[in-house]
Amino acid sequence: MKKLIFFFIFLYSSSLLSYDYKIDIHGKIVSSEKHKYSDDSYYSILKLDGTFTDNFSNYGNFNALVSLEIDNGELKQHFFSAELTYQDGSIFYGQGSRTSREFEQGTGKLLITTANKKLQKLIGVKCVYAINFFGSTSFTLTKCNISDSQKNVLSNISDNK
Repeated sequence: MKKLIFFFIFLYSSSLLSYDYKIDIHGKIVSSEKHKYSDDSYYSILKLDGTFTDNFSNYGNFNALVSLEIDNGELKQHFFSAELTYQDGSIFYGQGSRTSREFEQGTGKLLITTANKKLQKLIGVKCVYAINFFGSTSFTLTKCNISDSQKNVLSNISDNK
C-alpha cells in the first residue's frame, strides 16, 4: 500500500514539474501540387509559410511541407515537416502525421525531431495541435508539455534579440 501511495505521489508531483508551451501559428498555402486520380482521389504536396508567437513572448517565421493522399474521399496518408525560426535565429523542426479521424477533427500530433544547438533540449518534445483553414490561410494552436530546463531555454530566447 505504501508503494502505491508513493507511486501516485510521484506521478502527481512529476505532473507539477511540467509546463505548457503554447504556439500560435498563422500560415498560408504558398504552393500546391496535385496528382488528381479521380474526382475523390488525389495526392497533394503543399508548402505553407507564415509566422508564430508563443507564450514566452517569442516570435518568428514558420514554414511547413505537407504531403497527403486522399483515396475515395478518405485520408490514406498525411505527413508533414514544420520549421520554426525564432527571432534570434534559433530553429527547430517538428514532424507529424495524422490519422483519418484526426484529419476530420482538425487535430494532430507533432514531435520535435531536430534543433540547432541552442534548442537541443527540445528534441523529443511531443505536442498536440488543432488546425483550421479559411481559404488558403491556416490557424494552428499547438500545446506541448515541457520540463523546467526546456522552459528555461525558451524563456531565454527573447533575452537574446
